[in-house]
Amino acid sequence: MNQISLRFLNRAQVESLLPGARELVDVVAQGLHAHGAGKTVLPPKSHLVLDHLVNGHFNILSGYVEPIACAGVKVIGDYVDNWKHGLPSEVGLLTLYNPQTGVPFCLMDATSLTWQRTGAVTCVGAKHLARADSRVVTHLGARGSAFQNLRLLADAFDLDEIRVASKRGETRERLAARVERELGVRCVAVGDAAAACRDADIVIEATRLERPEVLIPADAIKPGALIVTYGWMMAVDPELPFGMDKLVVDDWAQCRQGGALYPLIKSGRLTDGHIHAEIGQIVCGAKAGRERNDERILFWHRGFAISDIVLGHAIHARAEKEGIGTVLPLLEAAEE
Repeated sequence: MNQISLRFLNRAQVESLLPGARELVDVVAQGLHAHGAGKTVLPPKSHLVLDHLVNGHFNILSGYVEPIACAGVKVIGDYVDNWKHGLPSEVGLLTLYNPQTGVPFCLMDATSLTWQRTGAVTCVGAKHLARADSRVVTHLGARGSAFQNLRLLADAFDLDEIRVASKRGETRERLAARVERELGVRCVAVGDAAAACRDADIVIEATRLERPEVLIPADAIKPGALIVTYGWMMAVDPELPFGMDKLVVDDWAQCRQGGALYPLIKSGRLTDGHIHAEIGQIVCGAKAGRERNDERILFWHRGFAISDIVLGHAIHARAEKEGIGTVLPLLEAAEE
């Protein structure tokens, strides 16, 4: 009998095994490259919707990455009121599988991992789509992924100022203080989202809106700016996407299922003809990124399992090498 075991990694262990900022971005970029090159299997994410009962739901993401021969499934809760209980709004688990046998080999906390991979996707997008001389970043929203967005951008760009705007004053003040303390970049908390966007080189929208609201007016985005949006509800002026020089997404099939700009897709206004590229196509060189300094570009990423899998795979490899985690017996398989 062959015993099948899997390695369990809790949140503290996952965080201790995370790569440094630049390696983290490189790992996630490898997943985007594979996606752009057609070397992944990526079904659109599914949802267990309980919002009408508990103001929360579960997102279920699955995929396969050929270059690392790994499949994975992530289940992550999205509960906007969890802050009232002292809990993250997102708590998740990632399971990694051997695609040749279907056997799971790792189960890890995916809460911090989700923040990290989200920040890395934002950063990869900015490296290809923002001006190289970007100095001012505005961040709308102060949830878990916010600091990771800013941490990785501060490593990749020579920033002079970061502006943070969010609905709750205490969260934006806390995030601004953390940015100054840990990143050494001037950071100001701003109550007016539109004002925070004006003259910014990179604008990130990562809000927790419960209904669409125009936080980013069309005239607030200057020539040469990059907008990154991944909130669930539309926070931009509905006319803004049509005034961009380029629209880039992470996965167009997923975007047609929901998310920030989905109302424009549902109405028939936003079609595949408006999409310049998926970010993976740009990373692998199949499509161009920024081509002129005055281009206004919008990058909409919904997040997908490929990023979770490549980062989780790298974390697991290091855990095995360093003997970190708990190895749990799963089952005994009879020899054929």
